Amino acid sequence: MLSFLPAELIETIFDKLDIPSLLRCLQVCKPFHVIISQSTHLLYKIELFASHMDDGRHSGLDIASRSKLLESYNQGWREMRWAGCKVVPKEESILSRDLVGGILAYPLLNDHSISFVQLPCSIKGIPEKQWTVHLGVNIRDFYFDVAQDLLVCTELIDAETCKIHFFTLSTGTPHTLACTPIITHRIQGMPTWVVSRFMIQICGPRVVILFRYGGPHRSLARDFVAWDWCTGEQEMVCLLPSAAFEDVQIYLSVTQFIQCMELRSFSMLTDDLILAVTFPMPREPCLDVFSISECRRGLSDTPNCSPLQFADIPCICRFQLPRVREKYLDICMRSEPSPLATPSPSLRVPFSTSQGDCLYVMLLRLNEIYHDEVVVLMALRSTFLARANRNHEGEDVVNCGMKTTLCFDETVPANPSQVIPWQDWGPTGTRILSYPSDHWVCYNHDTRCIRPIRRTGPDDPNTTNLYDFNPYAIRRYRLPPNSPEAAHDSSMWKPLEFETKIWPDESPFVEDVTTRLPGIVARVELHKLARIHFNRHGPFPLGPLLGPMLAEDHIVVTVPRFNWGEDDDDAFSYLYM
Repeated sequence: MLSFLPAELIETIFDKLDIPSLLRCLQVCKPFHVIISQSTHLLYKIELFASHMDDGRHSGLDIASRSKLLESYNQGWREMRWAGCKVVPKEESILSRDLVGGILAYPLLNDHSISFVQLPCSIKGIPEKQWTVHLGVNIRDFYFDVAQDLLVCTELIDAETCKIHFFTLSTGTPHTLACTPIITHRIQGMPTWVVSRFMIQICGPRVVILFRYGGPHRSLARDFVAWDWCTGEQEMVCLLPSAAFEDVQIYLSVTQFIQCMELRSFSMLTDDLILAVTFPMPREPCLDVFSISECRRGLSDTPNCSPLQFADIPCICRFQLPRVREKYLDICMRSEPSPLATPSPSLRVPFSTSQGDCLYVMLLRLNEIYHDEVVVLMALRSTFLARANRNHEGEDVVNCGMKTTLCFDETVPANPSQVIPWQDWGPTGTRILSYPSDHWVCYNHDTRCIRPIRRTGPDDPNTTNLYDFNPYAIRRYRLPPNSPEAAHDSSMWKPLEFETKIWPDESPFVEDVTTRLPGIVARVELHKLARIHFNRHGPFPLGPLLGPMLAEDHIVVTVPRFNWGEDDDDAFSYLYM
């Protein structure tokens, strides 16, 4: 029947299909194949989907121009062909730094200011831009959202009071969309303890902060709070068990640190769902999924809206991790970009990272007396949402204490199927690799992750491995070894080995762990980043490059001052598309 319709009308019908259906139509018959393969618009949609990109809504370019730029962009990543390399001298600052939405940020020491660098991208037409905002507050930690022009800063007033400031990212003035630009939070922790660090996440209107107490080597989470930053309304506040804080010193035995339900790190799955690293039992880490809206509903049901206990938070589902040894284990988790992140409309980019799937990276560091054992666990957002959405739609949630199932109206026996054993999801849904550094920096973006290669001597080259777990990108690189395409393939990417086995003597785990999430890997030579001179100095010999960071269009490293001269500060060096 469709054969009697004009080709233009068939193309319009195809434009309404999702990409998997469109790809099936491509294989139905020769007329369909011709219509799709000759349509610049449909081919551009397919290429966006395979590249895990979204079309730029604010771009003024036509489809043909955007399609050509996307082809050049993918070719650059495929062959590691960079448009350029630059060095940004870093002013004196503390070690904290962040890389969000293609903007590098670091606070200045003793200046109540933050410096920002918008990293360029020649293909997308993004210029380099540097600016500093003077905030006039004692910045303890910060995070920002480029699309909302939002900068969130925490200021610790005393041991019991913290202020959360909502600034405009571009100017440093109070944000005009925030009804309450400054929120004062009464800390629920122990008075004798001091907040050592904050974990801040922004997802749309929600700002979620985890307050951690203790010292540089040991810290415990206590307050877990979420606000709507536009209205200033507190949507979630829960407390972790206080038993760990009673008569506790920073250097107590590790066992006492994990005897209670403890939250180590978290990341946003959606604007409502949180993925949290917890220890419901000693030596048994898990990934719990729970809903802010359900916590808000539970909060309103408590007397005088008192804080919820973390063990009472309704858990949608729990993903078990391999058992770990009885030493202090620190777990940090990161995903970038956030589920609702978009580029700044003012940039008018032709395309940007899709809001679909994303890689969640967990760094597991086991503190030993003489050395640290570090591994990195990687899993895709779709792995967690496939289970979480199914449980969430049925309103079946597991209590974090694992004693009951709460539906807010009645108590029923827990459903064991909502606790997902490691063997049912981990071996096929994750990839675990050893990690030669414990520096927690921005080393993943979208479905990619960057991992430095350990240097065994000063003459070893500065190289790093770049991983990609986009399933559609993986299919492109699965070329038969003897095929004509493989003979002319200029790609730097190769398929990952079928499985990776981590042994107990090189990891925090009690037993050997095998994982086989499919992916591809490319080795990136960073010699360009090490040899570029700045100020009055010429090229210096290759030295160590610290903390490689990954963004949508960039690879960024910190070049230590001893590579350049004692009179200079550290510098950021980056490759860009």
